[in-house]
Amino acid sequence: MQRVAIRRRLLALCLASVLVSTAAHAVDADGARHTLWELHGKHNIVYLLGSIHVLRPSDYPLAPAVLDAYGNAKSIFMEVNLQEIDSQQIQMELLASARLPEGKTLPDIMGKQRYARASALAREVGVDISIFDAFAPWFAAESISQLQLQQLGFLPSSGVETFFLEHARSDGKSVAGLETVHEQIALFAALSLDAQADYLISSLEEAHELPKEVNDMVHAWQHGDTAWFAGQLKTEFGRDPKLYQSLLVTRNRKWLPKIEALLNDDKNYLVIVGAGHLAGQDSVIELLEKDGVVATQR
Repeated sequence: MQRVAIRRRLLALCLASVLVSTAAHAVDADGARHTLWELHGKHNIVYLLGSIHVLRPSDYPLAPAVLDAYGNAKSIFMEVNLQEIDSQQIQMELLASARLPEGKTLPDIMGKQRYARASALAREVGVDISIFDAFAPWFAAESISQLQLQQLGFLPSSGVETFFLEHARSDGKSVAGLETVHEQIALFAALSLDAQADYLISSLEEAHELPKEVNDMVHAWQHGDTAWFAGQLKTEFGRDPKLYQSLLVTRNRKWLPKIEALLNDDKNYLVIVGAGHLAGQDSVIELLEKDGVVATQR
């Protein structure tokens, strides 16, 4: 899932009207802020870094505060351990999970009218939707958006997680995931096929807005603009509370005890999750503060 990005997932998970408490914000001497927070245990520091799963090579280097957090950490946690995705077996399992049941096709699932609409919208961005006829609508949506992002120069190989994974390998730092690849795929597989079809149409209808959206997102991420991310979450998911709950809130709550447990250790950790998990209502930051854990934005 990390290597396949769609608009709403990119803007939300790598990106809510209740914002992070301003009392938790700290400003660097140069006035810069980052999508980076510090949590202090009795004997260690846990850094929470909001990421963008795909970036352009030109978006580097990363901010010194972010690099310092990595340098101070002994172990890295990500949404999923990207090393799992390098497995050929996992790749085959993921592809199999995206296929429709035998005898079913994308036109069958969507119906004549919606499929014609999706086909026309896909052609506008240079994609023949029929190449996805054997796959679930969510997979078609993600794949098309990934193609668009690559055309804009955004590459999974330039994503924040990939950057730190490569450094961790060379530096001998351990890497682990807060959840598995299969758990991430299950989030979309759990949606009804009808809901997935609507999701595909919605994604394609917004395709022409993608260049501006991703540029705005990178700018907000580089400047630690949590209000921007919270606003995007409200726009994207406010009209679909069920999706907001399943893709963000439920996962935030599941991660919370795992993150808090790291504060009982004696070594420092860097935890990297999509920036949208650290902003807005029921974000990881808000949930931590409700538990009495002070989160200080760098």
